[in-house]
Amino acid sequence: MNQMTPRRPPAISLPALLAHADWGSDPRKRQVAVARLVDGTDGTGSGYRVESLAAAPAGPPVSGDLFDDLAVACEGGKAVVGFDFPIGLPRAYAAAVSVTSFPEFLDGIGSPPWQEVEQVAEKPSEISLYRPFYPNRPGGTRRWHLEQALGLSASELRRRCDGSDAETPFWTLGGKQAGKASLHGWRLLREARARGLAIALWPFDGTLAALLGSAAQFVVAETYPREFYRYIGAPPRGRWSKRRRDDRLLSVPSLLSWADSLGVSWEAAIRRRVVAGLSDGPTGEDEFDAVVGVLGVISVVTGEIPAGPPPDDNAVFATEGWILGRAG
Repeated sequence: MNQMTPRRPPAISLPALLAHADWGSDPRKRQVAVARLVDGTDGTGSGYRVESLAAAPAGPPVSGDLFDDLAVACEGGKAVVGFDFPIGLPRAYAAAVSVTSFPEFLDGIGSPPWQEVEQVAEKPSEISLYRPFYPNRPGGTRRWHLEQALGLSASELRRRCDGSDAETPFWTLGGKQAGKASLHGWRLLREARARGLAIALWPFDGTLAALLGSAAQFVVAETYPREFYRYIGAPPRGRWSKRRRDDRLLSVPSLLSWADSLGVSWEAAIRRRVVAGLSDGPTGEDEFDAVVGVLGVISVVTGEIPAGPPPDDNAVFATEGWILGRAG
């Protein structure tokens, strides 16, 4: 296979490790794809090699957590890690609770006034600005309960980067819900930061170029695999589903072609799994998104796709965040 050396933006040192974690609310379906920067001395070409695709660590004390594993894998180098849960707060909500920095909010969860923010409301009367996640279980629940209790409209409960294809970060029910994944993901980030790991949050802590040149070992960004489906020839919703292995197989040639254009090589066993459409069981769709996600991270870090935040929107950099690679 003819490998291409990825183009890179000037003055950016490519990180040793890139990863994408398909991070749903169900721990059994969390999958992580990891790519390592290689120098081409083994004859396969320089660039990133996808070397791992596996279930996310179960957490202490079983096998450590994801950051523990990545710290070992990057051997002292820098890693960029993408997660597909919301990393940020809707600007209207942030204004209502006087939050001016998402990282400060994240680190303050558990302390006043955020003692109850992780407790998902059981009924509308329990929803408040400081307990915004709802509902804990189905049964007579409506989205307008959330809007009414928080005093915010449906559009105000979405971030600019969510557009019209994403759920509010606070809704916790249904196939498109992002609320419980947010809570689990925020806890992972908060606990890792509390342990003293050098974790920078993009774009809150700086531009991607600045963070890649910083002292932080980990640069964490929000990623959304569907944002990169255009590069794998996936048809519109309804005609194609990542849940069906036969449908995933239709996109494999375009996926491999995209990887080739990025100068990506594969650990042989991982490539065989991709060619086969990945697992035929319930984790197949998550494995697929992990692979698409890590190729998306590679494409942004190597400069093939712009990182994407609109430069003139202060709320994006303070409280809302952005999806890596999404056009501004």
